[in-house]
Amino acid sequence: MNDRQRLERLMTLRERRERQAASALLEQRRRYRHEAGRLDELDQTLERERSEFDRLEQGWFEAAEGGTLSPAELGQARQALDEHYHRQAELARVRSAVERERSRLLDECERQAEIWKRRAHAREALEKLLARRQEADRIKEEGRLEADLEDGPAQGGPPGEA
Repeated sequence: MNDRQRLERLMTLRERRERQAASALLEQRRRYRHEAGRLDELDQTLERERSEFDRLEQGWFEAAEGGTLSPAELGQARQALDEHYHRQAELARVRSAVERERSRLLDECERQAEIWKRRAHAREALEKLLARRQEADRIKEEGRLEADLEDGPAQGGPPGEA
């Protein structure tokens, strides 16, 4: 195997590695976008829960304006408060976990982007080297052909006869 063939084989390998890195980067970005979407959904859920609870709380205050809440109403309000704070705590815990995962995926995206960038640069450098080699080979071949023509038979004679 000559140098040019080795370079071409290396080029094929680098192209494959670059495609793999690009694919890994795309997958990481997809996963990151998915987690970012989950985070948005959790934020919306938290906000919706808070708004619903604020309306419920406003209803209790309006009902108590004319007097006090009955023991049953007071028990329902306490239970609703407990459930609300429990849901808020659970949503905050899940949101925190999703935020950590999103952050980890962002770091991984950056790492994959760096790998892809290095591989693309390596392929480009090898492409340039291969092009220079091919140009040098072409120039050598032209030189050989010119030398063969100059060393060939006198003008007017068929080639190959001396």
